[in-house]
Amino acid sequence: MKSKFSILGAGSWGTVLANLLATNGHECLLHTRNQKVHDSISLKNINEVYHPKFRIHENVKITKNLQEFSSFSDIWVIAIPSKKIPFLMEDIDPKVLLKKEFIIASKGIDKKSFSTMSEVLKKEFAVNSKDTFVLSGPNLAKEVLEGQTSASVLAGDNLKRTEELSNFFNNSSFKVFISQDKKGVELSGSLKNVYAISAGLADGLGSKFNTKAMILTRSLHEMSELFRSLDANPETLLGLAGVGDLIATSSSSDSRNYSFGFNLGKGDDVETSLKKVNQVVEGINTLEMVFKKKNDLNLTMPIIDILYRIIFEGGNAQDCFADILIEGDNIDS
Repeated sequence: MKSKFSILGAGSWGTVLANLLATNGHECLLHTRNQKVHDSISLKNINEVYHPKFRIHENVKITKNLQEFSSFSDIWVIAIPSKKIPFLMEDIDPKVLLKKEFIIASKGIDKKSFSTMSEVLKKEFAVNSKDTFVLSGPNLAKEVLEGQTSASVLAGDNLKRTEELSNFFNNSSFKVFISQDKKGVELSGSLKNVYAISAGLADGLGSKFNTKAMILTRSLHEMSELFRSLDANPETLLGLAGVGDLIATSSSSDSRNYSFGFNLGKGDDVETSLKKVNQVVEGINTLEMVFKKKNDLNLTMPIIDILYRIIFEGGNAQDCFADILIEGDNIDS
């Protein structure tokens, strides 16, 4: 069945999701504030900023007008950096928001409250929980755009409606599985950005497979500890939104967080590493929040401690990374 989707954000992932839905026969309207992105998609059907070599499906249109965007569809896909979501929502009539369904494809945690983005919509904008869904998984934007076989998870309170929405995304190369654990899926998608930095750091320092396996496994252990303290389900970490996303994001130069960490490992400072990536590295903000939260909860998370020391306290990457086997517990679980 043909439908309409409003995609909030015409960055790398928002563009890919719009193209995916459009290829499946649906109409999509992207919203952006970037003039170059707007003009290149409007005139050429190419996002010259994020995907300059790929022609976007003709069913994808774009606007800078928030009112036009708001009236286009009752199903919104949110694909802007998570920290911008509350600010942009404030520009929209609250009565309009109450009539929409939201598929949150952004990965992040609210800095003030450590709330997930679906919790922010509920607490700050009175959006009903049944109207929010979360899309997350091992999805490198470029590979999805190329039609590489990929899968994701859509989580929502109502499994029937979640499955209906998931079917809009499904095709021969992209499969969406469903879940009811929104919090677990959101936390997984946010936390893996931090640990992808550590994987990139290890590779940049010249580490090999043994070290990478250790880093990824201990990352899952640390995430599990935090999940239990936040009353989230650690079993979600064993699926696509958890270990699947962690592996993909920790293994590819197309991952912004991995690339940032890799540059740090090669000896670049934080500012230079960010300039080389030239996109938002969500894991940095998440790291700052997780560091504070784990201290509040009195949790032992040595990878978080080491990354914080390097990124926020100017520690030497090689010296700090050498401490990774010294700090923390010695329990394997």
